[in-house]
Amino acid sequence: MRLTGFTAIEFAEKHNLTLMKKGDRINESVGNLSVAEAEAVAADDEDLIYLDIAQDEYENAAPSSYQPDR
Repeated sequence: MRLTGFTAIEFAEKHNLTLMKKGDRINESVGNLSVAEAEAVAADDEDLIYLDIAQDEYENAAPSSYQPDR
């Protein structure tokens, strides 16, 4: 499964993971971005940031949001 943008950043931050950046017209794709690096990129274009994670790993992970479940 692929998480994108600030959703991916939040998940990566809470689970100590690195992120990926898609290539754009100026730069090539990049891997192993820190949360801070990803936030800087996402501030300009949130769609460039992503995190690929196995579906079962995502479903079994501790909650990554403090929003109440409804």
